[in-house]
This record gives sequence, structure tokens and C-alpha cells, in this order.
Amino acid sequence: MFLKTRTSRILLLAVAILACGFLFVCASIWLREPAPKSVRYGVTYSTVYAWHLGLDVMQSYKDLIEDLGVRIVRLPVYWPDVEPDQGKYVWNQLDELVRYSESRQVELTLVVGRKVPRWPECFIPSWAQKLSKNDQEQAVKDMIETVVRRYRSSPAIVRWQIENEPFLPFGVCEQISKNDLQTEIALVRSLDTRPIQVTASGEMNPWGMISTMGDVLGISVYRETWNAVFGYFTYPLSPLFYRVRSWPIRWSGKEILVSELQAEPWFSEDLNARPVTYWYEVFTAEDFVKNINFVNEIGVSEVDLWGAEWWMYAKQHGEPRLWNEAAKLFP
Repeated sequence: MFLKTRTSRILLLAVAILACGFLFVCASIWLREPAPKSVRYGVTYSTVYAWHLGLDVMQSYKDLIEDLGVRIVRLPVYWPDVEPDQGKYVWNQLDELVRYSESRQVELTLVVGRKVPRWPECFIPSWAQKLSKNDQEQAVKDMIETVVRRYRSSPAIVRWQIENEPFLPFGVCEQISKNDLQTEIALVRSLDTRPIQVTASGEMNPWGMISTMGDVLGISVYRETWNAVFGYFTYPLSPLFYRVRSWPIRWSGKEILVSELQAEPWFSEDLNARPVTYWYEVFTAEDFVKNINFVNEIGVSEVDLWGAEWWMYAKQHGEPRLWNEAAKLFP
């Protein structure tokens, strides 16, 4: 009996070692696989940020498309801009952006919800801020439905993004619940068949649960941030950190992309408090290249860059190096 038990344990140990070895070999082979040969680069374009920088919102967008060659754009829909008064919509700017995108074969990801890209993260009209939580959520859904119905016939739109990093406690925002997000996603699915993108912080969020709610998972990748305690801080992470975390997402059959790659300085104070030359030293063209090389090692096929409005602003103020570096990425 003792010999049989001992033999069984040895066999089990041998099987376990072989299994671990097999997994190690598979992982090693996968890790050695080269990154996709043709990474597609795009940008997030924030009309709010462009306006804040004093840019001509429409002309700046055209410059990105015509001069820089951008063909992939994540475009946030800002609720206060499209519905400044309850039930009364203003479409002029968004219509023009979508029509122009159609004419230039630009692929749009339209971001809808109350939490969309750029500070303060949540954009809620003053009239909606006075509503109860339930009434505000219904107002959000009414707005989302109206936007999707208006633009679902546009050939420029390749996917919808519902909210932005909804489970990241960042910005001037109340926490969006899982149930509210699921309800909004279900609403958009009932209105259109295009893929649904959901997003999470690449460094600070779990990815598994939210990835199950959409068809595409977008992650943000930031290399250097700032806080009042540590000042500027570089994340001590390698591309392997993101690659390994992406395995379960890929194995589940979901697409994963980088929806925000840091390509501008993390502003530690109002950008107008310092000259452009100062902010350029915070994030240089060399930093831009390092971040591109970093993200290419993660192994995704699409990367949307964060900071296109800043490149243009800096160029208009005598510092074109970020703009010139970005131009190398686009055909």
C-alpha cells in the first residue's frame, strides 16, 4: 500500500512538472512572438480641450486629418454641449465633425455617457445635476439613445464607447454602478449592431469584469503621472505587465486595444502658468518615441494617442517637435 501511494504521488508530481513545463514553453513562445507588424495609430480628439486651448475646434480637427494624416479618431460626445437644456438638442458642431469624417474616410469611435474623456471626466449639464439619481440616469439614457439614433446611419462610426473608465475613481464624478453601465450598454445594443467598446485604466483597474460587458476593451497606458505627494512619478512597469494581463481577454475572444497612450505632459498645474518651452521639457519628442516603442511591445493592433490637441497648440506657439514626431506614425 505504501509503495502504491508513493508511486501515485511520484506520477502526480511528474504530471504536474510536465504540465508546468508545457505551460512555460507555451508562454515563452507567446512572449517571443513579435508585436503586430502593422499597428494602427489614431487619436482622441476632445472638442472641449481644443476649445480650452484656444484652438479653432473644427479647423484643428481638419488639420489633424489633412496635415497629419490621422484616420482613426475617438470622439467624445459632451452631454452639456449637445443637450444644454433638457430635451433641446444642439447638433451643429457634432454634425459637422461626423460629416467631415465621412468625407475623409475617418473611422470614428463615438463616446457617449456622462463620463467621457478629459478633465473633469464627468460632463453633466447644470439642469441634470439638479435631478435625483434615478432621474439623472434616465436622462443619461435618453441622451445616449438620441445620439445613437441620430448617428447610427453614419458609415464613419465603427464602434460605440459607453462611458470612459467608469470604474476608475478619478475626476469630479460620482461612481457609475455596474448595473447602470450594463443598462446603457444594453440600450445601445438594442439600437445598433456595431461593437461596444468599454475602457479601463491599464495600471489601476482590474480588466476581467468590465471586459465581459463589451466587445472591445480599451486600456489606458500612462508612463509618467504627477501627484502632490511624490511629484512626477514613472510607473515601474514593463510591456510584459500589460501583455500578461491581456491573455485572458484574448483567450475569451475579445479584442483589446490601447484607447489612451500618453503623448503629452501630465500637467502639474494650469498649463497657462508655464510657457510651452517648460511643458515641452516635461514631455519631449524623445519621450514620445519611448512611449511608442513601449506600447508596441504590448502586442495590440490599435493605439489611440492622447494629446493631439496639445501637439497643435505647441506647434502654434513655436514648438513643433511633438507634432513632427507624430506625423511619422500616420500615412
